[in-house]
Amino acid sequence: MGGANGEPNEASVQADMIPYEQRKNMNTSQFREIVRELSKKYAQANPRIMDVGAFGEEQPFNLNIVGTELEQIEEVSRQIVEKIKNHPDLKDVDMSYRAGKPEFRISPDPARSRLLGINSTIIGQEMRTLVEGSVPAVFREHGKEYDIRVRLRDDQKNIKERYDRIYVPNINGRMVKLSDVAKPLEVSGPSTINRQDRGRYIQISAGLNPDGKGGLGQVIQDIDKMISTGEVKLPQGVKYEYWGQAQDFQDLLNNMLIALILAVLFIYLVLASLYESFITPLTIMLVLPLAVCGAFYALAIARSSFDIFSIIGCILLLGIATKNSILLVDYTNHLVKEGMDLASALVKAGRTRLRPILMTSIALIAGMLPVAIGLNEASRQRTSMGISIIGGLISSTVLSLVVVPAAYGFMERFRTFITRQFNRVSTHKSD
Repeated sequence: MGGANGEPNEASVQADMIPYEQRKNMNTSQFREIVRELSKKYAQANPRIMDVGAFGEEQPFNLNIVGTELEQIEEVSRQIVEKIKNHPDLKDVDMSYRAGKPEFRISPDPARSRLLGINSTIIGQEMRTLVEGSVPAVFREHGKEYDIRVRLRDDQKNIKERYDRIYVPNINGRMVKLSDVAKPLEVSGPSTINRQDRGRYIQISAGLNPDGKGGLGQVIQDIDKMISTGEVKLPQGVKYEYWGQAQDFQDLLNNMLIALILAVLFIYLVLASLYESFITPLTIMLVLPLAVCGAFYALAIARSSFDIFSIIGCILLLGIATKNSILLVDYTNHLVKEGMDLASALVKAGRTRLRPILMTSIALIAGMLPVAIGLNEASRQRTSMGISIIGGLISSTVLSLVVVPAAYGFMERFRTFITRQFNRVSTHKSD
């Protein structure tokens, strides 16, 4: 009972699931759906269903709306929640802002306060003394000290009713009526105030739909588009930042994209140096998109998410998939240098290299099967890596036997044409 910060109006229930082997085809996503159905009758209590991870209770998607004016960020937050509450990839969309209890505020009039020699500090100290009390002295008796707290009696603490009878001292010690320098306000303040980057923020959080198609990446992309196109306008001084897993996922995608570009670049440079050509490596690397497409299709068929493990699997495919093309192209070059025509060399290379290509691919697929199946509770988190690698190997193996020889013929004719043109230009300049 009670929230993380001691809130008396919050409570939590934690359910620990039995080991996976003892369940009857029940995973955490399915169990969450059951709990959601059970909690619908308590919708007025605003129930939230979330996982308990290493960093406590936290939803996978978190978006902070940061600004200086609470009214502005509240309005922006409500617009975004209204837009994404029915998003197919999200569940339990909620925001941290809650309307607080009614407050009685005292707003000083700057002009009147300066004229009568009163500032907001004096007013604040006087109000604190009246309600909470202050300790101007101590009472000593028998070697012990007792605080003397001065304050109003309990039946006099209703500032709203006694507002016209409250006096505050000015800088000269004269008593001035509070109603002459300030006006009362009855408002409803926030229950909590969260701060970030010297401003206030409201956090929008949500869980992920296990049956969604785009996952966390699609949600981030849709929100960025929503704000960039002006569908949700951010006032001056208001910004948005992803937090938690959403921020980690965004950083992960950027880092993985850099790793992917560097991997492709290094593969091309190595092949270009080995074959002493800038065109031949393009034929070999044509298998890379074929492998990545196979990985995506495998993830879609297995209904697996595109997470960090599947991204690692796709990067691994960049190095694994090129082996088939290297076997074909290298042997074809060898036959052409021996005097065989290009078409006959491609056919013989495909027939000769078919067996080693199939052997290596089948061996790699067999080695990744335990990872794709997930034999225990821990390994099931990495099944997407095995699925993506197996799908990429199958597609690259099958398609490379057809696409790479066809592309090699065009590339060789293009390379011969470029070489002939370069030699002609060089000869013309020498003459």
